[in-house]
Amino acid sequence: MTCLSLAVSASAASISDFKDVDTKAWYAEAVSAAVDNGLLYGKSSTIIDPNGDMTRAEMAAIINRSFGCYVKADISKYTDVAKSKWYYDDVAMAVQMGTYNGRSSSAMAPDSPITRQEAMTVVARALELDYDSYSKTDLSAFSDRSEISNWALPYVRAMVGADYIHGRGKVLAPLDNITRAEFAQIFANIIGTYIVSKGTYDKDIKGSVLIRTDDVELKNLTVDGDLIIGCGASVV
Repeated sequence: MTCLSLAVSASAASISDFKDVDTKAWYAEAVSAAVDNGLLYGKSSTIIDPNGDMTRAEMAAIINRSFGCYVKADISKYTDVAKSKWYYDDVAMAVQMGTYNGRSSSAMAPDSPITRQEAMTVVARALELDYDSYSKTDLSAFSDRSEISNWALPYVRAMVGADYIHGRGKVLAPLDNITRAEFAQIFANIIGTYIVSKGTYDKDIKGSVLIRTDDVELKNLTVDGDLIIGCGASVV
C-alpha cells in the first residue's frame, strides 16, 4: 500500500470532444481513461494531440495534478523557469515532491520534450517504487537496453519489473521523446480502478486502485495490485 497526497478532480471533458483522436487507435482506451480521470487535458477544447511530444513542464503539471501536490520548493537556481510562465508553480511543486531534478544545476528545460527514460523516472519516483526490489529486473528482451543512461537505469528497471512499461515492441527507446498517448498508456498500465465516491466497496478489484476521496470502506475484498491512498483520505 502506498500513501500519497492525492486530490484530483475528474476532467469535465470526454474523448469524444477531441476531433484529433482516432477511436480505433491503440491508445484510444488509455487516452479516454486519462481524460475521464482528469490526468490529461486537451490543448484546446477540440485538440488533445495524442501523438505529440509531452514537454517536461506538461508532465510536471500532470503528475502534480495526479498526486495532489501543493507544496513548492525554491527553484530560483533554475534560471530558465520564469515566474511569469504558467508552469512555474508546477515545476516548484515537482522539485519539492522529488520527482524532478534539473538537467543541470541551473537549467530545468521546462519547454523541452521529456524523454521516455525521464518519464519513467518521474513516475517511478512519484510512486515511490522500491528500486532495490527491482535491481535484477531482466531487460534482455529489449535490444536497445544499452542506451539507457546509468542514472535512469534503476527507475527503468523498476517500471519494467512492476509491469508498468512494456516497451515499443522489442525496444524501450529510452532516449526518444514520450508522446501524450504513451504517457496515458503508462497510467492505464498502473491504475485499473479510480475510487472517487464515498461508500463501501466489497467486490474484488483487479489491478491497482487509486482512492481519491475520504469515507471509503474496503470490506472483505482483495485488490490484485497496489493500493494507492490519498493521505487526506479516510479509508477503513
